Amino acid sequence: MITIFTETKTKRLQYTLQVIFKQVLGEEFSIIADWDRFQKLDLPKINYSKKKHEGIINIKPHTLLFETDIKNIKPAVSAHDGLPAFFFTSKETYFPYDVFAAAFYLFSRYEEYQEHKSDKHGRFNVYESIAYKESFLEIPVVNLWAQRIKTILQKQNQGYLFQSQAFSYVSTIDIDMAFTFKNKGLWRTIGGFTRELLNLNLKKIEKYVKVIQGKEEDPFNNFEYQHQIHQRYGTKAIYFVLIGDYGKYDKNINFENEDFIDIIQRLSSNYPVGIHPSYSSNKIKKSLDKEIKRLENIILDDVVLSRQHFLKLDIRETYKALVKLGIKEDHSIGYSELPGFRASICSAYPFFDLDKNETLPITVYPFCLMDVALNRFLKLGKAESIKRIEKLMAEVKKVNGSFISVFHNESLSDFDNWRGWREVYEKMLSLAQSEQDTIHSEPRYKPLEMG
Repeated sequence: MITIFTETKTKRLQYTLQVIFKQVLGEEFSIIADWDRFQKLDLPKINYSKKKHEGIINIKPHTLLFETDIKNIKPAVSAHDGLPAFFFTSKETYFPYDVFAAAFYLFSRYEEYQEHKSDKHGRFNVYESIAYKESFLEIPVVNLWAQRIKTILQKQNQGYLFQSQAFSYVSTIDIDMAFTFKNKGLWRTIGGFTRELLNLNLKKIEKYVKVIQGKEEDPFNNFEYQHQIHQRYGTKAIYFVLIGDYGKYDKNINFENEDFIDIIQRLSSNYPVGIHPSYSSNKIKKSLDKEIKRLENIILDDVVLSRQHFLKLDIRETYKALVKLGIKEDHSIGYSELPGFRASICSAYPFFDLDKNETLPITVYPFCLMDVALNRFLKLGKAESIKRIEKLMAEVKKVNGSFISVFHNESLSDFDNWRGWREVYEKMLSLAQSEQDTIHSEPRYKPLEMG
């Protein structure tokens, strides 16, 4: 048990300590306001006040965790002992900055509540983030701060047995379009074929014809390949299915299509399946409830997992809406344009609503890598992408965190702009497997019929 002394216990402070100690370090903690009793304790302890206690970690508080409103805060970042730091409050040996307030600022996404420039989709812009501007986007700095706290506590409490954490990997896959060519209806099929004719894309036209004639499988329908690879590497995977009505940014096939339903049901027999709320559901509020019910009727189970399509995440509204509809886990915290840690953390944690100043009953699972960031936005080749993945994974392994990636069935199609990307995906699974113990179970997945 780690004991923290504070003169004022607040919801923000209690939440921050829960994330750092329970979620990141796996340690139990208690908060105490009795200074005399605190001084006598012979346990790992931290003084979070203006008082001074020799021989332990003393952190002089910033005001952030004792406030209830949202202010326009733009922290000045400096380096301390090799890590970025801000909210400097003293010249204390171990932490001259308020590491708790700084961590809260990052994983609560405080900056997203403030005025900022959104991108063309109305999303928080990665280039506006403090992590990008101060060059620590690809570092899980919250986990590194937590590890530093643990290291100091271990030195000060030689006989205390701290919990050990292990690196973990989860592959998450979005199904924006289950098929490239098939099952799109007459007019979408004609339109797609005509578009390829006008572009004189002869190879794609040839593929189009063979798939429609039933001579080849649709490239996006590669779920059997995915399952075989996951079995080979003992990979934990989660699927998110777009099942909204057709629109400009929502282009999956009809949710009543039998082939589509068959794929979803086969996946759900082996993997957790969550909702991929449509782009339009951000404006049409009743759409989200409708889409969740559609998916529940297909998998015959409650839908409790979610990731926003296009990462359309409004930090002030989205989580409130998800909680009302029974969603318990969200996987939207990350960026599509750049790899890195949007909340500067690689551990799952509960979401704190700054507007209500309370913890919501939903857990955030931040991802640090999306396929389109490497291929489409950074335009990296396979070898460069693998190096980038290795670098990110090394950062997560360093803190025994959770590495979560986002791929699509499209990027695993070995087709068109994604030709050769299966090699990248498999290399990532191989790298992850070498660092974690895996439990292999008998496969229950039935191969999909080809053709």
